[in-house]
Amino acid sequence: MTSSAETSKAPVATGRVWRLDRVVVPLLLSADVLATLLALVLAFLVRISIPVPLTTDLLPVERGAVLNEAIALVLTTQFPLLYFFGLYDLRLLRSGLNLVVSTVLALGTQLLAISAWYFFRGDLDFPRTVLLLFTLIDILLVATIRLATRSVLQRGHRALRVVLVGPPSGVIDLARMLRAAATAPRTVEVVGAIRSDGPARPGEEIGDGELRWLGSTADLESAARANGVDHVILVPAESWQDALLDRVLRATDVPGAPRVSVVPSVHELLVGRLASLSIEDVPLIEVARDPRKAPGFLIKTIVEYILAALFLVPALPIVALAGLAIRLTSSGSMLYTQRRVGQGGREFTMYKLRTMHLGAEDATGPVLAQFGDARVTRVGRVLRGLRIDEIPQLLNVLNGTMSLVGPRPERPEFAERLVREIAGYAERWLVKPGLSGLAQVRGEYHTSPTYKLKYDLAYIHNHSLLLDLKIIAETVKALLTRRGV
Repeated sequence: MTSSAETSKAPVATGRVWRLDRVVVPLLLSADVLATLLALVLAFLVRISIPVPLTTDLLPVERGAVLNEAIALVLTTQFPLLYFFGLYDLRLLRSGLNLVVSTVLALGTQLLAISAWYFFRGDLDFPRTVLLLFTLIDILLVATIRLATRSVLQRGHRALRVVLVGPPSGVIDLARMLRAAATAPRTVEVVGAIRSDGPARPGEEIGDGELRWLGSTADLESAARANGVDHVILVPAESWQDALLDRVLRATDVPGAPRVSVVPSVHELLVGRLASLSIEDVPLIEVARDPRKAPGFLIKTIVEYILAALFLVPALPIVALAGLAIRLTSSGSMLYTQRRVGQGGREFTMYKLRTMHLGAEDATGPVLAQFGDARVTRVGRVLRGLRIDEIPQLLNVLNGTMSLVGPRPERPEFAERLVREIAGYAERWLVKPGLSGLAQVRGEYHTSPTYKLKYDLAYIHNHSLLLDLKIIAETVKALLTRRGV
């Protein structure tokens, strides 16, 4: 943490952290292309020149013609798999073991996929030993590239130094989230905060003492220079406009509802997109009352019904095996139903595989799930990590109470409190809740409801089919890398 004494230290060079982030992933991608081609060529060279166990003789040089199609196959399959297993996510570089395991899983899956391709084509003439050698060499090269990258970044990379500007409650909440989410190689260091709603003495502790004031807004320039700040984040408190807009929208939510607009501030004109709307030459930003009227939401509904039906068929054996594991390891039914709040604030029954002990809330009543929740069974912990417990919600998609993508539905007991505490929370109910959403693929368990709401509203009011596809792809990646909310 930053003390008052630290605010006088010499400026630290800034900007390097962003340059590294911009170049690392393209460099990894380029290195992977070379590694893949090199692995395939080496596998063939080994096979034509060195006796391999379990083979009778060397591979003839003429068989090199098979590499033409193999190159296309490995390039087509490798990079999507590396992406979905998180190997272009710099957060994975924090753990060398996880990095190696993810590489083995990704390229092992590639081996199975390519083998299946040749098998179902009836092409059994491709040298299987070349494919196996390619996979082993490829795993070695891809893992080595990332371990070397991790080593370089850890030696030459410093934390992103951040200063928060806002009231005490806002900066404490955001600082806690940033610390919890900080991962190598781009670790975030919150060097302190600037108070926006009054005077503050540099070095004074905020809240639990994990954060200190660097001063008030008049001290921002000197504090930024003294602490080598890379990024200044403004954390506004909930304003009277937020609460007023929430009340206006709820009060006018009636048949034939009037349009609601806001006269924008200079700040909103700078950071937002101005709708082409004015009354008597007054520029206005119209509040989107019902984004479902956009054509994309109609197409979304049709596509999701089809996808849910298609996903459910291959998922049934997985659900059956999971249900058997649940019944063998704990008492109670396989399926679990729970009341949730859906579109329009209406309650519905959501289906899940049971992951908690029977009667887990009998003594406590409704309690929010937490990371490492003691109420979760051993099998339930695995099911939750792989998101298998959410599969029965495909039935909710088919009965029209949920979507594949949308804000996650909350329990009525918690939703009632969140509506009172967080302005705009009821806006989540404009659309059907989803199996996954933007908050789930971008957030973590420690992400607060206020920040999850920002993700949800960003999704609702910027919806597109392309955004849905991105979220589905990110969900698959989160599932394979076992991260996300």
